[in-house]
Amino acid sequence: MKGQCACGRIAVSVARKPDYINFCNCGLCRPTGAGWGYFPAAEVEITGEPAQFGRTDIERWLTFHFCPGCGSAVAWTPYGPNDEDRMGVNMRLFPLDQLTGIPARWIDGLSASDDTDAPMARTGDGVIGDGKAF
Repeated sequence: MKGQCACGRIAVSVARKPDYINFCNCGLCRPTGAGWGYFPAAEVEITGEPAQFGRTDIERWLTFHFCPGCGSAVAWTPYGPNDEDRMGVNMRLFPLDQLTGIPARWIDGLSASDDTDAPMARTGDGVIGDGKAF
């Protein structure tokens, strides 16, 4: 699958469709406008030179990558030592016809109040292409 940012400066290729696309309303995910698909880093290729940032208001555990030209969120990667081989890719960069049929999940990350990494409440489900999910 291949996608790109709004200005075309950054391209993303993934080896397969994600198992689902996650929409989170937390203070970091919601402002990016992203719908995250999760992949091992070896299954993702990003071309171009994205800029990056990490939050400074809480303990940094993710690095967000975005297009310096148009500002499109591209991906997030773990920051620092991490045993988990997982990164998030903004699936909104991909054409809708490539995403049809993928399950969509809405997560209430805004209500997460601790660092236990406990699963957040799922507030909705859909399927890309159902007219509601994307």
